[in-house]
Amino acid sequence: MANIGIIGYGFVGKALEYGFKGGDHKIEYYSRRVSTASFDEVIKKSEFIFMCLPTPFKGDKIDLSTMDELVGKVAALTKGTDKIIVIKSTVVPGTTKRYSETYSDCKFCANPEFLTEANYLHDFVNADRTVIGSTNKETRSKLAALYKEQFPNVQIFETDPTSAEMCKYMSNCLLATKVSFANEMYDLCDKLGINYNKVKEMVIADKRIGKTHLDVTPERGFGGKCFPKDMVALIGRFKELELDVSVLEAVWAKNLKIRTVRDWEHIPGAMTKD
Repeated sequence: MANIGIIGYGFVGKALEYGFKGGDHKIEYYSRRVSTASFDEVIKKSEFIFMCLPTPFKGDKIDLSTMDELVGKVAALTKGTDKIIVIKSTVVPGTTKRYSETYSDCKFCANPEFLTEANYLHDFVNADRTVIGSTNKETRSKLAALYKEQFPNVQIFETDPTSAEMCKYMSNCLLATKVSFANEMYDLCDKLGINYNKVKEMVIADKRIGKTHLDVTPERGFGGKCFPKDMVALIGRFKELELDVSVLEAVWAKNLKIRTVRDWEHIPGAMTKD
């Protein structure tokens, strides 16, 4: 049995509670709208503290202001203890390592989620894999043991925090690129007077390609909360490191050109407006 604390109670926080409540774990959560206890009480009662906060994009970068603020508050209450602060939100590669260096007397893990908003509860309890990253092997192993107990059949990857964070971004940006590619192929099929869906059916018979993220919707392109913000955030990280990011920039530019509904501009937690 473990004492689990959740800071933030959106899709990710709710999925965590749902996934672990089937065991003998004690779960407390705190958010601005609904809580089981005060912020300080959640931290005090918990040995694993999952940070499930919004990480929207602002301009051409990720906005980590909320995460930075609350990680600082949690760190002040956990320094010198065995409590583990788990960064569950999507944060650009290098963020958890920065926290570990800034708050060196605290224990941190990066543990990205791979949920879809449409099926977030089902996705959490039926995960393809669990990714856990920490600079400390013992810290990593403790969080891995929590997951192994609750989900014994799910493959667990233990790694460093930056690799764990990169896994999430690479996954989402690859899927977003797949959507843009599908839309481009759709336009060509239409120009040729052939049925895109029939072509797609033959293409996805190749198991290397897979059948997901190849549908072309009336809205065109990709939208929602995650793909746009993660695409922009990773492009921004590339630029910070002065690396060529022409492929992802082309994907994002294509999406802005064809997408008829920029729903991410109105979804809470996806975008910070000036």
